[in-house]
Amino acid sequence: MPVPPAPAADPTLRWGASLQQIVTRDGGVDYALLRAEPEALTDFVGWIAEHGPESDHFRLLDDDRRLAWHLNAYNALVLWGVLQAGDIEGVRDVPAPLGPPGAGFFAWWRFRVDGERTSLWWYEQAVILATYEEPLAHAALNCASRSCPPLRPDLYRKDGLRSQLDDQMRRWVAGGGAVWREGQTFVFNAIFDWYADDFSRWAGAGNPCSAVRPYADEELARALDAAPGCPHSFAEYDWGLNDAAGPGLKAPAGARPAP
Repeated sequence: MPVPPAPAADPTLRWGASLQQIVTRDGGVDYALLRAEPEALTDFVGWIAEHGPESDHFRLLDDDRRLAWHLNAYNALVLWGVLQAGDIEGVRDVPAPLGPPGAGFFAWWRFRVDGERTSLWWYEQAVILATYEEPLAHAALNCASRSCPPLRPDLYRKDGLRSQLDDQMRRWVAGGGAVWREGQTFVFNAIFDWYADDFSRWAGAGNPCSAVRPYADEELARALDAAPGCPHSFAEYDWGLNDAAGPGLKAPAGARPAP
C-alpha cells in the first residue's frame, strides 16, 4: 500500500473538516467527493504514518488520547484503502493470495501507522481492541461497508471521548443498524455475534439485548425488558460499500426497526 509523504504541519484539523463534508447524515460516505478532493485525507494518512502515540511519546496513562488517535487513524486508513482499491462494490472485492473473501483488504494490505507496518486486521485486533478493551470501540470503527456502524462526521478527541463513544453507540442503535425486530425475535448486527466475548468480558453483557439496552431509547428499552431470555438471531453482514450514492445503511428491506 503506498504511503503518502508526511506534510510539514499536522493536517488533523483539515481532515476533521473534510470528514464533515464527506460523511452523510446516516453515516455513509460521499466517495465521489472524497475522490475529487482527497488532499486532506492524503496528508492525514501521510502524517499518521510517521506520527502517533509511540513516535510522539504520548503519556502512557493517557488512554483516552491514545484510543481516540487510533480510532481516527483506523477509520482514515479504511477510507484511504477504498480510494486505492479503485472501482469496487465492496471491500471484499480486493483479492488476496490466500484466505477468505475480504482478506486482501483487511489482512494482506499493509499500511504504515506510527512508524510501523500493519494490516487493518492486526491494527484493530491487536492494537485497538486488545490494548484498550473498550466494547464501544466496535461502534466507532468503520469498515466501509453497509452493515458497519455509521461513520462519525467528526474526529474522536481525548476530551469528551467517553461521551462521543456513548453517543456513537446510541446513534447506531437508533438508526436501525444494530438491532431490529422480526416477529417476536430481535435481529442483531453480526458484530454482536463475532465479538460477543468483548461485550461480555468488558461490559458484563450476557447477551446482545443487554449489550444494547443501556443505549436504547425508551420504546426499545421497554421491548427489550419485556422479552425475557432475549429471543434473537444475527443478520447476514452486508459488505457492500457504504457509499452515499448506493443503498441505505439501515436494516435490511422488509425488516422493521425494534421494537
